[in-house]
Amino acid sequence: MAPAATQVCVNIGVTMPIFTPAPQMPWTVSSPFRMHPGLKRLPAAPGAEEAPPLFVRDALAGAYAARKAAVLRDLGAQALPGVPDPEVLQAIAQAYAAQTGVHLGATPEALVGGLQEDFVVLHDEAAGMRTRFLAVCFPSNWNPAEKLGLDFAAIHAPVADNAMLQAGAQGIVDMAFRKASMLRHVWLLTPDADLPQHPEARRTRWEDALQQADASPSGRLLDQVFFRVERQTTLPLPALRRGVFFIRVMVCGLTDVLRVTPGRAADLHEALRSMTDAVAHYRGMHGVRPRLLHELLALD
Repeated sequence: MAPAATQVCVNIGVTMPIFTPAPQMPWTVSSPFRMHPGLKRLPAAPGAEEAPPLFVRDALAGAYAARKAAVLRDLGAQALPGVPDPEVLQAIAQAYAAQTGVHLGATPEALVGGLQEDFVVLHDEAAGMRTRFLAVCFPSNWNPAEKLGLDFAAIHAPVADNAMLQAGAQGIVDMAFRKASMLRHVWLLTPDADLPQHPEARRTRWEDALQQADASPSGRLLDQVFFRVERQTTLPLPALRRGVFFIRVMVCGLTDVLRVTPGRAADLHEALRSMTDAVAHYRGMHGVRPRLLHELLALD
């Protein structure tokens, strides 16, 4: 049973947005939109030329480290719930050095500051894989403290239209956390440009974006929207009966991302159009979806 999360109301600093360049943003928008696992196995061969990496380290590493430090100053243990496992931390540091050539200390502080990814450690227990330590500075509207001690099914219980996720839960956990490193992308539209989006934090809401759009020269809501991607990867550690879940958050202005390749506005329009009302509500977009659809159609 997970401990009750402490209610917080935080203001995680004021900072300039940290944007991933639009051409580097993963684009996995497809239709019809469905909440499904979408897992892709990372090639087992180390150093394979085109193998998707477990980690992504880029020129923004310093900016990510500074933003994480600000989050930790404000949230403290709320961002690092649970007890870290020294052997797992060492395994993460070794995997990171092997891929990137960057050597980090095997401590929570060194890994949080050195990795651009957030990470979650799961223990393989008699009752299944459960979260026992979370180092999450950049959640997408969820509270890390509320996920401590939960299994896959419980973590995803609040997700709208989660039938496919829940039906495949056992197979997903077995493959991704016991057998092979996996890759998954989750995309979101958000009115807030910041990397940390803790549900209790003060940040830009959709109603703010609507006001900003109506007051802007273009009058477009699309210009106030940001494309947010969670690049999710896993590292099985079967010898330790552990598994690690990494989340690399990337953000960019939506219109910049749409301009990278022709047809993206149409792709996004179809994905949003095919999204169920339950998912639109879950993602907080139900009230703005009609306007986004209208503007996307005009954009293309």
